[in-house]
Amino acid sequence: MSNLEQEILDELGTQMQSEIDREILWGMLKGMGWTRVMIDRHRDNEHAIDITQWLKENCQGAYERRGADFIFENESDAVNFILKWK
Repeated sequence: MSNLEQEILDELGTQMQSEIDREILWGMLKGMGWTRVMIDRHRDNEHAIDITQWLKENCQGAYERRGADFIFENESDAVNFILKWK
């Protein structure tokens, strides 16, 4: 196996581990009452920026996001997000 192939495999392994870790953490947060919301993919980069700005201006509690996947500490933040973006 070449160095390039090994680097690619290492990077893919790191990405997979990160995704598994996030799923475990978010599963624990859901168990603590957090609300997870997934939206369709962003229409474009401007849409993603609009969502980021909206989150900063409107969320009262903590939240996390990964692409089009969001989790909110406050259910009311999740509901408002759904009403605005889904």
